[in-house]
Amino acid sequence: MVLTGHYEHQIDSKLRLAIPSELRRQLQRALGTAEGESIALYASLSDRPGVVCLYTEPMLDQRARELDQSSMDPDELEAYVEAFFSMVRSCELDKQGRVRLPTDLLEQAGLPANGKLAVLGVRDHIQLRDAGAWKKHLAELRTKRPELLMNPRKAMRAKPNTPDAG
Repeated sequence: MVLTGHYEHQIDSKLRLAIPSELRRQLQRALGTAEGESIALYASLSDRPGVVCLYTEPMLDQRARELDQSSMDPDELEAYVEAFFSMVRSCELDKQGRVRLPTDLLEQAGLPANGKLAVLGVRDHIQLRDAGAWKKHLAELRTKRPELLMNPRKAMRAKPNTPDAG
């Protein structure tokens, strides 16, 4: 599944966020569901401040399989698995294409409960960020790190930086 795009949507008074129709269609194609059919999404905190992630059930299962194959120290892995999965919240997409966002995750991420969010398709998941913070972040990237916004084929051909042998 490849989710793409950048949109801005307002959280309503019931803490519901409309998932943009383009992203919903991408989800439906990947999951083989029809328009208006229920889609289970799972909200989690990101390791990045100010970000909540939404995963489909297959992608959350994939994360669990990846963790099962991890080379992390077993005690650290157990602590991570407990923390991560205990914080994941189910939030089903309703017939109008909205999800009710978990208050505790919004608070912990520092996202506004009544503001505009940037809704981003980020390959295998959806990221939710404060819309103003996302715009500022993109502007900084364009200025300070324009190479991050290059064509992916060009990025794959780029040689990694190597320290001088000297």
